Amino acid sequence: MRVLPPEVAHRIAAGEVIERPASAVKELVENALDAGASRVEVEIEGGGVDLIRVRDDGCGMSPGDAERSVLRHATSKISTAEDLACVDSLGFRGEALYAIGAVSELALATRERGRRLATRVHVLAGRPAGVTREAREPGTTVEVRNLFFNLPVRRGFLGTARSEANAVVSAVQALALSCPGAGFFLKVDGRGALAIPAAGGLRERIAQVHGLELARALIPVRGGTVWGYVSPVEVGFPTRRYLHVAVNGRVVEPDSFAPAVTKAYADLLPRGRHPAAFLRLELGAGEVDVNVHPAKSAVRLRGGRSAYPLVVGAIRAALELDREEKSRGGAPEEEDPGLEPIGQFAGRLILAQRGEELLILDQHGAHERILYERLSRRPAGEPRTLPEPVVVRLLSGDLTSEVWELEGELERLGFRFEAFGADAVRVLAAPEEVGEPGSAFTAALEALAGGEDLAKALACRGSVRFGAALSPEEMASLLRSWSACSFPEVCPHGRPIVKRLRLADILREFGRG
Repeated sequence: MRVLPPEVAHRIAAGEVIERPASAVKELVENALDAGASRVEVEIEGGGVDLIRVRDDGCGMSPGDAERSVLRHATSKISTAEDLACVDSLGFRGEALYAIGAVSELALATRERGRRLATRVHVLAGRPAGVTREAREPGTTVEVRNLFFNLPVRRGFLGTARSEANAVVSAVQALALSCPGAGFFLKVDGRGALAIPAAGGLRERIAQVHGLELARALIPVRGGTVWGYVSPVEVGFPTRRYLHVAVNGRVVEPDSFAPAVTKAYADLLPRGRHPAAFLRLELGAGEVDVNVHPAKSAVRLRGGRSAYPLVVGAIRAALELDREEKSRGGAPEEEDPGLEPIGQFAGRLILAQRGEELLILDQHGAHERILYERLSRRPAGEPRTLPEPVVVRLLSGDLTSEVWELEGELERLGFRFEAFGADAVRVLAAPEEVGEPGSAFTAALEALAGGEDLAKALACRGSVRFGAALSPEEMASLLRSWSACSFPEVCPHGRPIVKRLRLADILREFGRG
C-alpha cells in the first residue's frame, strides 16, 4: 500500500467534480449566482476545451479572498462539518476553482465595489503562478484555458467540440431556468448562442428558453413545497427534453425525478409520450442533504424521506384542478341531465347527447377509466357471486403454483375461486366493478405475480369489451359513472375516450351553417 503523491490525489479529486467543460461552466456560473450576479456572460471556444470565460457583475472578492479562493478546500460558505446540514448556497464544497485550476490554466480577476483595482490570480495545473493588480469593472471574471491539458487520457474521453458545446448550452439553459431573475448570455466560438435577459418569473423564463407556445400551454402546480408548471394531459412529447427540476434553487439531474413525474401521468399519456415539467422544490436547508454527489447534481431528503410522493401528489392535484376548471366552462357533466344515451354504433361506441353536443364514446375505454379510478381508490372490492361460475385455464405452469400462493391477495380483491382440475380454477365470485370476471381474474393474477400495475391490469381486462350489447339503462349508468371520473378524456393507457361534435359544425357539413 502507498499514499498517493499530492499531484496524483489532486487530479483524482478534480476529476470527481470536473468531468467535462459543461461541468466547469456549471460550477463557475453557480459561484457567480451566489455572488449576487444579475448578469452572467459565458464564452467558450473549442467546445470549452480551449477556453471558458465566465464574467459576472456580482459582489467580487477582496485581494486576500481572491488569493485564498484557488486553494484546496477554501470556501466562504462553511466552516464546520455541521454547516453541511444547513447549506443554502449553490456552491459550498470549496473545490470548484481549485479543481478547475488543477486541470487547466486558470486566471481569476475580481474587484469588490469600493475598491480601485481588481486582483488577478493565475493558476497553472493547481499551482498558484502569480498575483497582479489591474483596472476592471466590479465583479468577477474566470478564464479557463487548455482544460485537461495535463490529463490527456481524460481529454480523450471528451466528445467532439460540437457535442461539448451543446452540453454547455444545455447547462446554461438549465441554470437560467433555475434563476429567472438573472440574465444569461452565451457565446460559442465568437458567435452568440444564447441571449436570455432577466425574466419576471418562471413561466416567462420557460418562454425565453423553450418558446412561447409551450409556456402558454403549461398549467401551474401549486403544491407549496412543490410548485412550478407542467403540461396538461392532452400535451405530450416524444422525449423527456422538457423536464427540469431545481431543489432550493439548485439544478439537479432530472432523471432522479423522472420516475415520480412518469407516475403522475402513468394513466394519462400513451406509451412513448412524455410530459413537460418544470418543478421547484422548496425545502428548509436542514431538510436536504446536498452533499450526496461531488457535482451537487443530486439531493436527498434527510431522515430517509422521499420526494417521490410530494411530486406525484402535487402534479396530480394540478391536473385534476385543470380538468375541473375546464369542465366548469359549461355545466359539470355529472350534474347535466342532458347527458343522455342515444344508442350504440357497431357494438363498440356509445352515442350520447348533451345539449347541442354529440358525444361519441369508446365504451371499452370509458369503462376502463371508471374501473381504474375506482380500483385505484379502493383496491379491495366487494365480491359479487356470479350467476354461473367461470372456468379459467392457467396456461402457464408458473401461474398454477402462483394462484395458491396469492390466494389471500386475490380474495382481498374480491375473487372467490376453487380448484378445477390440475391447471384450472373455477371463479365463483368477482369484484362487483368488473364486467369480465374470467379475464379480470387472469389479469389480477398476472399483475400480482409480475409486480405490474394492478388497477390498470384489472381495468383493462375486466372492462366491457368491444362488441358487447348494452341496454339503454346500462348505457345511462356507464355515462353517469364516466362523467364523474377525475380524468374522463383518456383511458388508463392514455388513449382518447370521447369525440365531441357540435350541432352547428354538423349542420355546416350539410350546408345549413
